[in-house]
Amino acid sequence: MLIVCEGEKTEPLYFKFLRSKFGLAATVEVSGESDSAPSKVVKFGKKKIKLDLDYEYVFFVFDKDSHADYDTALSWIRDMKSQRNYKNISISAITSNPCFELWFLLHLRQFAIPCAAGGGNSACENLKSVLRQQPGFEDYKKGEQKHFKLLYERLHVAKKRSAQLLAQCQSSGEYKHHGNPSTYVHELVGFLEKLAKGQQRH
Repeated sequence: MLIVCEGEKTEPLYFKFLRSKFGLAATVEVSGESDSAPSKVVKFGKKKIKLDLDYEYVFFVFDKDSHADYDTALSWIRDMKSQRNYKNISISAITSNPCFELWFLLHLRQFAIPCAAGGGNSACENLKSVLRQQPGFEDYKKGEQKHFKLLYERLHVAKKRSAQLLAQCQSSGEYKHHGNPSTYVHELVGFLEKLAKGQQRH
């Protein structure tokens, strides 16, 4: 299993943390791409797959934010699913709109306010400002791991809220992966949990 993340800090560190918590070190590879553009994440993942054709599951984790190539990356992932080279691999896009920090915020509070740029900040920066208003997260910075333990203790809450938020976006007719705000991270986390339980039974 391969998880390809946007950036080399927050997302890879978070999934490596979960990998350790779930006892999946031998089965889950987490890689970060230094260039955060979604298309670069997909290109990086393709290179990783070419080097190891034994992957059964590949997850591409990236943000919508203000990336101009967001839809291009999603289109490439859809194309991969139909290509013979990847016929034995389950491929998924794990997106967040506007950014991955929405997943963290949902551990701490309900949030369904559409995120937009404003005040000289991007939509992602404005969301991080909301995150920093939560107790214990006043000094939040990307790449820090000190908050992961607190988040882990509220994982079940975040999964429920994230699924509900995504369902609301889809019921309102918003295009898949474009719901604002929305994230698919709960799907990947749920899959990791299921994988861990399966290993424990063996």
